[in-house]
Amino acid sequence: MASKRKSILKFAIPALLIIALVIVVMVKQKSNKTGLQDGNSGSDDQTQTVSIKPNADQYNNKLIASSDNYELYLDGSTLSVTIKDKKTGAILESSVKQDDGKSNAQWLGFMKSGIVINAINGLNDTEQVDLVNNTSQIMIENIDNGVHAYVSFPDMGFSFEETITLDGDNLVVDIPDQFIVESMPGKYIGAINVLPFLGYSYLGEKPGYMFIPDGNGALIYLNDKEGRLSGGYSEMIYGEDVGFKDSETVSLLWDQLQTVNDTENVMAPIFGMVHTDDQIGYLGIVESGAQRASIEAYPNGVMIDYNRIYPKFLMRKLYKQPTSESDSGTIAQVEKDRTHYDIKVRYSLVNGDKANYTGLAVTYRDYLLNNGLTAKDTNYKTRIDFLGTDREDWLIFKKKVTMTTVKDIRNIYSDLAGDGVTNILSLYKGWQSGGLYQVPITDYKADSAIGGTKELTKLIKDTKAAGNQFYLYQDALRINPDENNTTFNVVKRVDKRLFEEFTYMDVYNRFLYLIPSRTDYIMNRISADYEKKGVTGISLAGITNNLFSYSYGGKYYSRPDTMQQYIDTVSGMDPNFDLALEQPFSYLWQYTDAFLDMPVGTSNFNFIDEEIPFLSIALKGIIPMYSEYMNFEANKQKFFLQLVEMGIYPSFYITKEDSSKLIYTNSADIYSSRYDIYKSEIETYAKELKSVNDAVQGALIIGHEHMDNGVTKVSYDNGVTIYINYSDNDQPVDGYTIGAMSYKVGGANE
Repeated sequence: MASKRKSILKFAIPALLIIALVIVVMVKQKSNKTGLQDGNSGSDDQTQTVSIKPNADQYNNKLIASSDNYELYLDGSTLSVTIKDKKTGAILESSVKQDDGKSNAQWLGFMKSGIVINAINGLNDTEQVDLVNNTSQIMIENIDNGVHAYVSFPDMGFSFEETITLDGDNLVVDIPDQFIVESMPGKYIGAINVLPFLGYSYLGEKPGYMFIPDGNGALIYLNDKEGRLSGGYSEMIYGEDVGFKDSETVSLLWDQLQTVNDTENVMAPIFGMVHTDDQIGYLGIVESGAQRASIEAYPNGVMIDYNRIYPKFLMRKLYKQPTSESDSGTIAQVEKDRTHYDIKVRYSLVNGDKANYTGLAVTYRDYLLNNGLTAKDTNYKTRIDFLGTDREDWLIFKKKVTMTTVKDIRNIYSDLAGDGVTNILSLYKGWQSGGLYQVPITDYKADSAIGGTKELTKLIKDTKAAGNQFYLYQDALRINPDENNTTFNVVKRVDKRLFEEFTYMDVYNRFLYLIPSRTDYIMNRISADYEKKGVTGISLAGITNNLFSYSYGGKYYSRPDTMQQYIDTVSGMDPNFDLALEQPFSYLWQYTDAFLDMPVGTSNFNFIDEEIPFLSIALKGIIPMYSEYMNFEANKQKFFLQLVEMGIYPSFYITKEDSSKLIYTNSADIYSSRYDIYKSEIETYAKELKSVNDAVQGALIIGHEHMDNGVTKVSYDNGVTIYINYSDNDQPVDGYTIGAMSYKVGGANE
């Protein structure tokens, strides 16, 4: 590949220099002749640049690659593609061939171009650069299974190289970082949109759906939305970037309770499109560049009448730089350097009976297993977490509020074992000296209020000997400025202002973030202490589901920098500890022995038509998944059935003392946690869910269907089928009668 890139550069650059002598022929035409004029401009004339594309026109819907199941065609002038199923003739296109006549020039360029750039022109001007409206030069050469293209926008000073290949049942688009060029002062690449219309459909002409990675997974149907929607899905992979986040006003009830929940993080770099009538679709996987990319999905009626989903890769961003310490004024700034990463997207194609969301999830599971993820111990365990101690304000000093001691945990374990509950996984929160919010934890020292270090160490050893799993909880991201010196080693935003995370609680009202190198230093230091004392289970939070840009010491660090540091930190701990990670992003999945706080739902966006357990289908039988806390679920019966459906294990947050003692602490949002209240529920869940999971132990989900009668049918590869009835009436399915708001395990192990 390197030699081919050199050869095309050798050919391309001299040719482009010659072309540059005669390029930019300006042709004035009447707007009614071009058909590209924005109807709102009111201008009679339009200046249009003419593109010179030396050999692109030779690739006019030309077959460039073929595999056993698919053919790949290229329109060289716009770098748009068509994928054809060789057996059925069904196609997926990335360019709108015949538009509806309602779109202006900008939208036509977006709809027809395989690559669209969001450019920053100066400090206050952004514009679209595409392969229809802008002067562009494209040179293409054939390579194995596809093409290699050199693309230049001479008026903007942008150029890049792209390969488009068919790798078996995968379309792969690759734009290497080393060939992305910005050569004109004041003109920058803000973002690159890749194949923004691949698999598009118009209004409700095709049945099917777009898959978005919101929560556990969700679908947006391709039916005619009749103009009801005003927005679509636009979320950063791996969550928002606090390096560019301004302070915000949160809606609070009684000045304490947040009334609007945050959206779910995108935990995996995936998206998809399925045309159910033609039985063809794809799962998009961002293999490189996900650190600073977003998933964009827009149903018809949102700006235009087309359904489309695609990845958008952020290169640079405009931000506001304060001009003084008081924030009284700001000036616009653009990032000094673009983020450097290769862009690579794999579109795993599905057809026939695999062209559905289950097929996409199974495809993703196979991809993960073929790319480093190994199966963990998935034997059933009930997760029972304990809160040790917190703090409340008391006169001059802070007062200890002790909720669950080491002795209390022993008694609870013994009580549950007497009733047959022995398979337990526990996190101990607030075990450290100073209580739950004394962070960061820098040494292994337990709070005297829970029994001290010696008693905790003995509990850990005894719990392991009994066959249970016990993890010490550690937030490796945050630092408490009320309890620690925060002059150094804390994150500042890109504008060099301190990033502050506000809690809206009384005792500790804000936290800061540690820079990743400091987190690594602390974790290396305390890991040695843990190992020496025989601590083997660590539960990590904070660094597992936060990714950000930041400035420190006059230097700028990007999200790719942060991600790599966190991977190094966690992977360094992995050989020596059992790790349970709190809602981890996908680049950490190979290091976790337990996936904590797997969501069962979504962010409840109004454009979501159906919630699906996409991540659960992909990970069931591979990584043990534990739910968010049952304590705080309003509809416990429905939540229990969702755990049965998704193969997720239950989680409880337990204290020996009544939660009313926490009312003046930062844990005031824990309104129900006393063991006496939840004992019966824990025992019931442990008995029923263990029985369900024993029937499918080690098996993988191969089928999932939401039926019209309110029953969901989940099929496993060991022959077991689980039926979950969410309706208020008994329902007959496959010869069984499934009780209202109940479930049935049928099949091989019945």
